[in-house]
Amino acid sequence: MWLVGHSLGGYLSLMAALKKPQWVRGVVMLDSPVIAGWRSSMLRVSQWTGLDERLSPATATRTRRTQWASRDEAWWHFHSKPAFARWDERMLSDHIDFGIPQSSPDGSRSLAFDRRTEYQIYRTLPHTLGARLARGAPVPVGFIAGTRSKEIRQAGLDATRRATGGHLEWIEGSHPLSDGKAARNGARSATDVARTGAACLNSRRARADSSRCAGFAGASEMGA
Repeated sequence: MWLVGHSLGGYLSLMAALKKPQWVRGVVMLDSPVIAGWRSSMLRVSQWTGLDERLSPATATRTRRTQWASRDEAWWHFHSKPAFARWDERMLSDHIDFGIPQSSPDGSRSLAFDRRTEYQIYRTLPHTLGARLARGAPVPVGFIAGTRSKEIRQAGLDATRRATGGHLEWIEGSHPLSDGKAARNGARSATDVARTGAACLNSRRARADSSRCAGFAGASEMGA
């Protein structure tokens, strides 16, 4: 299977691929830069001191709302927030329908995941991921980056470039990658990365086609 994840989802997808590469054909990370080098040391210290809770989304997850009386209430709750107001309405609809499904016959809705689990994930992000990817990833990895992403400015892209073998695409947008044009471009870019990786892994000519398959061929050898 191919794993596609945004932000923390991309990070967790890459971690899953490292743990079980035989189950994963490849990973597409949407604005999920790998933390490495001196930044990983800072992450480790912040986890020791508890400072990471204030610097990451961890604090927000502890008080994240979990219940809404109806779909309309959930819609307007998010649509009224500046970050979500920029979203394409189709994307916001998917967020409501799949992230906050109906949980009762009366139409009320509940958050689809446990916020306590999300909190613990943020608090225990590995600071060794960059070192584990020093020689690349064991499966093909593609990366979609937002041109105005604060997360990329903070984390840098050196480790991400190593993990992806240079298979990185830029699209206009910030970290949510959530306006309509950016979402469509991101979907196309992710599909292109996935198709390239699959073709290279299945092609006997992967070594010869160095311009298109160099990073993917190397990933295939590591995962063999």
